[in-house]
Amino acid sequence: MKTADAVLCALSKPETADGFISGEALAERSGVSRQAVWKAVRQLRLQGARIEAVTNRGYRLSGAGGILSEKAVASLIDETFGARVYVYQKIDSTNTEAKRRLAEASDVRSLNHTVIVSSSQTAGRGRLGRAFYSPDGSGLYLSIIYAPNEKIESPALLTATAAVGVCRALFSVYEADAEIKWVNDIFMRGKKVSGILTEGITDFERGGISCAVVGIGVNIAPQTFPREIADVATSVLDDKKADTKRSALAAAIVNEVLSIYTSGKKGFVRAMQEYRERSLLTGKRVRVHPVINGAESYEAEVTGVGEDAKLIVKTGDGKERFLDSGEVTLHSHCAE
Repeated sequence: MKTADAVLCALSKPETADGFISGEALAERSGVSRQAVWKAVRQLRLQGARIEAVTNRGYRLSGAGGILSEKAVASLIDETFGARVYVYQKIDSTNTEAKRRLAEASDVRSLNHTVIVSSSQTAGRGRLGRAFYSPDGSGLYLSIIYAPNEKIESPALLTATAAVGVCRALFSVYEADAEIKWVNDIFMRGKKVSGILTEGITDFERGGISCAVVGIGVNIAPQTFPREIADVATSVLDDKKADTKRSALAAAIVNEVLSIYTSGKKGFVRAMQEYRERSLLTGKRVRVHPVINGAESYEAEVTGVGEDAKLIVKTGDGKERFLDSGEVTLHSHCAE
């Protein structure tokens, strides 16, 4: 166990009524020196833990929800999933790290349910090659490797149902209600709080997609967003002093997403029903921007979302279209 994790674990279980633990007792329980305890406390504070230090009384933990701890995340994930968790303070991209591990594996299925979590990303990525803003301390960024025994038929379905899992996790941790904007964006108060990027790994010998990396980013604490996204992005919490509970959220997302993925066809069907109930676009006028080069955008009305996660729209001439790619913007957000 890392020294910081050991100290955090000891602080979380004080043996005194007032919650204070002396430096000597903390060192003994953590199996390290007093100097190592001091360094660990400093590190934990930098990561967001609120730790009091009082002369002749010791240390007391008054809030650790902002801490991303490998031990804490792993301990909160359902053991039946067999998840392996790796937590970083900074990384280029959790999806990129997951793909590196897959590239080095002799059998990708051995990495099934591996979870990469980070406090920040220096090269976070979103759909269509966009960058994903990933500052330190205010958000949560994680990737789940899904490598089942059978081929993956629909990566889009993995993305859509993961969005449902994120919404469930946000409610369980913060009692926050969220909507889903097709196909991969989570919205609150009319703005984006989370995005999902699913990347498939092709197996040419078996044919098809053998595994997928499901990357999820969440804006948790209030922050100053870059100008280019300030009008469309927001955070789950609106109180800067609120406990971000990042370890709890990471575990909740993993539990909810893997619960869907491991429940067979019925799990996906139930999740897609909830996806439709949470759909931000259904019944609204939108502008569709096809990804095909040269194709013109057009206006349409969203009539629903199919079981396969395709967006169903009706154009002005009454024709119904089923979209499995492209970008959709609300009509009210379009330039007139």
